[in-house]
Amino acid sequence: IRLFKIVTKNWYCVSSVCGNGSVLAVYCRKRNKIKPAELMIVNLALCDLGFSVLGMPFFVISSLSHAWVFGETGCLWYGIQGSVFGIGSLITTSLISLDRCLKICCVRYGQWINNLHAFVCVTVIWLYTGFWATLPAFGFGRYRPEPYGTSCTVDWWSIRTSYTNRLYIYLFLSFGFGLPTLTIITSYLAILLKVYISKRALASIPCSAVSNASAKDVKLAKMAVVVCAAFLVAWLPYASVSLISALHSRDDQFSAATPAPVTLSLVLNFTTSESLTHLLLYPGAEGQWSNTSLSSQPGPPQNSSESSLPPMVTLIPAMFAKSHCMMNPVIYQIMHREFRDSLYEMVFGRVKAERMRRHRRKKNLQTSQIQLYSRFLLLDKLLLQLLLLLLLLLLLVYSSSSSSSLFYYIT
Repeated sequence: IRLFKIVTKNWYCVSSVCGNGSVLAVYCRKRNKIKPAELMIVNLALCDLGFSVLGMPFFVISSLSHAWVFGETGCLWYGIQGSVFGIGSLITTSLISLDRCLKICCVRYGQWINNLHAFVCVTVIWLYTGFWATLPAFGFGRYRPEPYGTSCTVDWWSIRTSYTNRLYIYLFLSFGFGLPTLTIITSYLAILLKVYISKRALASIPCSAVSNASAKDVKLAKMAVVVCAAFLVAWLPYASVSLISALHSRDDQFSAATPAPVTLSLVLNFTTSESLTHLLLYPGAEGQWSNTSLSSQPGPPQNSSESSLPPMVTLIPAMFAKSHCMMNPVIYQIMHREFRDSLYEMVFGRVKAERMRRHRRKKNLQTSQIQLYSRFLLLDKLLLQLLLLLLLLLLLVYSSSSSSSLFYYIT
């Protein structure tokens, strides 16, 4: 399991750095022509890249050491950067969906939005995420190692023992996860409702729903749908498991035993796997070090509720959620032809990129000619059938008229 975590996290880190780095490089080359919606994509890539660069190394080193080795300060730092980049990514995704909704459903929106508005939104995102992420540093909430012991997160397990932690968890889930998720769902429901009212499919939005929406806007809207869906699929299981862990505590299977005393050597060597096992088995004994509030002083041990789920169940959603940092560049590669062309030009040069574009245009022209030829063949076939039908009708009319003339002549 440890080897799986290490290999997977390294793969996440390398893929995210390469993918999101290429996104930033592509948009940096075209920074003079960048649009507001693309600024949001750049901010999303920054969030994913930041988590990979500033957070993944902590997890990998701790996995190699079989325990969290960076102490209380490292746990605080890991929790802050994870919250900043995680919430920032989710809020950026929600603003992308809101931008697409307004662009498609409100005709006047595209006439006044500009890069200044996008810069203001990006600034507000970082201030908002920084506010919620740094509150535990001032005693409102806290971060602690997760059950599998190689990364840190919000202390979901203290929801029953501390009023301030309980309030922070509720506010964190509501404004950091619930509100952006509701924005995403509402935005795309509005888009689907607009399409439903116009009685057209999503692919025909520029013809019916919005008269001034360009084909590029519609492509960005469809890509935004996939980005938002990927984010929700990646993070919903982790949020659900965290909420279950917070609300449902397991029976303390060590309640009959007296917790071993916290010795000086154990406190001084809390980065070892033995001390971590002691702290996970006897959560009440960790009060002297696990409170990551910078303003808190060491105090008497406090009992805390542990998760009702085994560590493996909490590990899988966490690994799946943290894989999201490498998903978005793959989505851009698949769905955004302009991004693919810009990346190809950046890697192989303008000459080869132009040659590839000419080859693609030639191929598209041949394909269109084949389609046109097949349509002509179909039209010829239909015309031939119509001519045969007309000839048959003429023969019937002629035969009926001849029969009538003959009958008249006989009579």
